Amino acid sequence: MLTVRNARVATMTGAQAAAGNAPLGLIEDGAVACDGERIVYVGPSGGAPAGGEIIDARGRFLTPGFVDPHTHLVFAGDRAGEHAQRLAGATYLEIAARGGGIRSTVEATRAATDEALLESARRRRQRMLRSGVTTVEVKTGYGLSVADELRLLRIACSLEGVVPTLLGLHAVPPGMERARWVAEVCEDLTPEAARRGARGCDAFLEQGAFTASECRAALEAGRRAGLVPHLHADQLTAGGGAQLAANLGCASADHLEKTNAAGIAAIARAGTTAVLLPLAAFFLKQQPASAVKFLEAGVTVALGSNVNPGSQRIESVSMLLAAGCLLSGLTPAQALWACTAGGARALRLDDRGVLQPGKRADLVLFSTSDPDHLPYHAGVEHAEAVIQGGKILGTPFGDTLK
Repeated sequence: MLTVRNARVATMTGAQAAAGNAPLGLIEDGAVACDGERIVYVGPSGGAPAGGEIIDARGRFLTPGFVDPHTHLVFAGDRAGEHAQRLAGATYLEIAARGGGIRSTVEATRAATDEALLESARRRRQRMLRSGVTTVEVKTGYGLSVADELRLLRIACSLEGVVPTLLGLHAVPPGMERARWVAEVCEDLTPEAARRGARGCDAFLEQGAFTASECRAALEAGRRAGLVPHLHADQLTAGGGAQLAANLGCASADHLEKTNAAGIAAIARAGTTAVLLPLAAFFLKQQPASAVKFLEAGVTVALGSNVNPGSQRIESVSMLLAAGCLLSGLTPAQALWACTAGGARALRLDDRGVLQPGKRADLVLFSTSDPDHLPYHAGVEHAEAVIQGGKILGTPFGDTLK
């Protein structure tokens, strides 16, 4: 038994769109008890079970483990030069047309050894874990052949706390006809990826990437194979991505910077989660998606980091929270909910993201008692202790663990 006592417990059981701290479902002087990998008690400290290990939180802020629903953690190479080109005025699509972008990462990733890819991805994952991200979605997409995509999937599956997603339609492989690649993804890659541990499938609907009909074919193939569908939608242009995600019953539509009112209404009706990636828009010098219009329509909003080599290399949780507030218009409480309960909903994980008996024992104890402090003091990681599956990954406050 492991019990965290005397904490400001954010259960994340409130409504996301509510005002103030209501989304947090706060319990003052609260406790959370874990038995193995599951939570067995959430409530006042006075009613917590006795015995076992005890962490005295001394009034600090306790949340569920963060769930990042959109990353591209497994890759090789560096695209800092492309970042400099964008700062000088080049667009993402212009850089891709010159041979940069996704294809440059594909070349570096194919050339890297399995050991190098695994070690670099593990370092990124560990940094995120130490900052409180206990669950992270990881996409493939930098292999662009059946064998290389399955290789990246295998590496992703070997990381701790990962939800692996097949991103077969990320770009057209060099030297291959696009129709042939779409057919290979649908007929060969997707069924095999499902057999080898993929949980989700994704596609990139955008000018210079793939069309709506191509993305539909790939995601329908994924759904037939038992995968949870997601869609890169409306990032650079208004391509009807949100409507397609809604029509396909996608768990999430991600990016959504260019989504119009009809698209918002569609995903609201479908119950599709809007995964906003404000750090990616910031990195690309674009206007981020506004969370307010999604919340007003009744859409669940999640925040994802979109960590990747080309358009977002910021791994900081506090920077993501700050961007969610300053750039996308969330309140601090709404942003925290988006990084926990929202992320879990985007991945259709019903066993985490909130603190309730029976849920996974993924917790983060922060160094502050004030939830508003986390997006305010950005660029600093505030997690004092991370508990993943009931195991303490960091011990807080010196002698308070008894």
